[in-house]
Amino acid sequence: MMTDGEWFRIPGGPDEGRLHMAGWKLSAIKGEPTDFRSDGWLSYGICPVCSAMVQADEKRVYGDMTWDHEQWHARTDHPIPAELAATPQDQAGVPPGA
Repeated sequence: MMTDGEWFRIPGGPDEGRLHMAGWKLSAIKGEPTDFRSDGWLSYGICPVCSAMVQADEKRVYGDMTWDHEQWHARTDHPIPAELAATPQDQAGVPPGA
């Protein structure tokens, strides 16, 4: 079992091989409809490292910001373990293909 904030490689699916942190708490809140998304829902995640509320909604203007937030942690206070960081891109927290 992984602990919150532990780095791992996604084993399969569209993000296979990408580094990710375990323990994100995902939720959504309902607000008034907007020009950006007519139903008013906002999806977000709570970071397992710092408890920040991070936009996790692909349909929003800035998209899913959880990946960017993880990359910030990788560069600052929560580095990727050396045994997982196989490439310079991984060490910087940059996803494959970015």
